[in-house]
Amino acid sequence: MMLLRLVKKDSSSICQWGCSTLLTLILFGQLFLPCNALSSGLLVVYPTVKAPYNKIYQDIIKGIRESYPGTTQKIELTPSDENEALSEGVKKYQPDILITLGKKSLNEVKQLKLPVPIVAGAITKTEQDVSGVSMIPDPEVLLSNLLTIAPFVDNIYVVADFNRRDQLERAEAYLKQQGKTLQKEEAESLQQAADKYLNIINQATSNDAIWLMRGANLNDPSILMLILEAAWKKKIVVFSSNPGHVKRGALFSVYPDNEKMGGALAEIAQQQEKQNNSSSTGLTPLKNVHLIVNKRTSKHLGIMPNSIRGLNVHRLL
Repeated sequence: MMLLRLVKKDSSSICQWGCSTLLTLILFGQLFLPCNALSSGLLVVYPTVKAPYNKIYQDIIKGIRESYPGTTQKIELTPSDENEALSEGVKKYQPDILITLGKKSLNEVKQLKLPVPIVAGAITKTEQDVSGVSMIPDPEVLLSNLLTIAPFVDNIYVVADFNRRDQLERAEAYLKQQGKTLQKEEAESLQQAADKYLNIINQATSNDAIWLMRGANLNDPSILMLILEAAWKKKIVVFSSNPGHVKRGALFSVYPDNEKMGGALAEIAQQQEKQNNSSSTGLTPLKNVHLIVNKRTSKHLGIMPNSIRGLNVHRLL
């Protein structure tokens, strides 16, 4: 009985000593944090934009918060005080990693030369040395939707500028695995693009498809009209990397699923934290997308997208 009392007494003393020591360590650690600083794993930096575009950033941030297991803070940069707000926010939150949304946010954060990893989102490309997700859809995602909607297509024609070679190589490799072919042409000017599209239209059949890629010399309204009118007459599938073309008559396109893109950014951020360094893996192509389909064009081609198994159409125009 006496032994039991001694054990209880010693246990109580150990507990008191442990709790007291832990409290001391916590208080001691606080001395190393700046005044008003908060402990935050992740800080999201994004610009002020008007509605409805502000919803894009809010949806991305929502996806980040749902996927990132730690604390997530955010700073909205206004044109008037962006530098000051950013510097004060970083001092306040003491982040272990940052996610920037938009090109301007990335540039502002890079200027601070922070010793923490940076993950970039809501940009198409950048010369900065960062990891992140590009707004440019992965060609495999676009082409897999094409083959689901129109499996009868054997050959895909595309006219692109020289900056798209990486995308074209990725697309060509994917189609080869599916037993399909990619007929690619490069154009430096609007006139070159028009000539190449005219040749494609003359030789294409209903078992072919035309892929409209983004590009300064490739989105001219007159060329788009020429392609869509000829494709309608010959019942050729036309799909586009530009969602705006669907309203004009292209069969389908894709656009970002912003919440899921936020989740992808959060996953990259966690990987960067685990590696405990700021080494860049570059921008990965956008894989999380919504599918938009032109109802009138699909009906004309004899395609019923809502009846296709495994196809998730987000918008049907």
